[in-house]
Amino acid sequence: MVTLQVGDRRFTTTHDTLVSQSTFFDALLSSRWAHNQQSDGSYFVDADPDLFEHILRFLRRGVCPLFYDHNGHNYGLYLALLQEARYFGIDGLEKWLENKKYHNVVTVEREMEVLDDSYLDRRGLRERLSGDVTEELFPQWGIRKTYICPRRIPSHQGAPSSCGRKCMSAKGDDGDEYERNMQ
Repeated sequence: MVTLQVGDRRFTTTHDTLVSQSTFFDALLSSRWAHNQQSDGSYFVDADPDLFEHILRFLRRGVCPLFYDHNGHNYGLYLALLQEARYFGIDGLEKWLENKKYHNVVTVEREMEVLDDSYLDRRGLRERLSGDVTEELFPQWGIRKTYICPRRIPSHQGAPSSCGRKCMSAKGDDGDEYERNMQ
């Protein structure tokens, strides 16, 4: 067992876990650097313990970090961890972060019900987006007036130009009639 003092926290793991993918720990735990051990048997590592948690998780199980929530990816945290991966000489994690593979892990699906699609392009009511997309929706509501045919012919609704003489006669001297719809 190896105990690491990282900042104000202690981490315990195995020698093999640390040296299997890290050139830093391979050197630190070699016989050349035996004098680096503290009096209590632990090794001091000058690093951020919160970031080191992710480093150790990767070394233990090969689990790549994912810093994603409702606000999207935390790019600052990815960059900070990339620097740590370089410092600790962890090639696999470094490549995963450099190549932004975390974008391939998250997909965002959206689906919406459209009550009035007269203003929408029919291409995309359901889409799958990659994890590096930020989307903001700004729904708008208003009132739309829809022309009502005096003879109540459904195909004339909303299209006054469809009405002919018979419709105009049915209207008489009254003005055009409109239905008010929320949109």
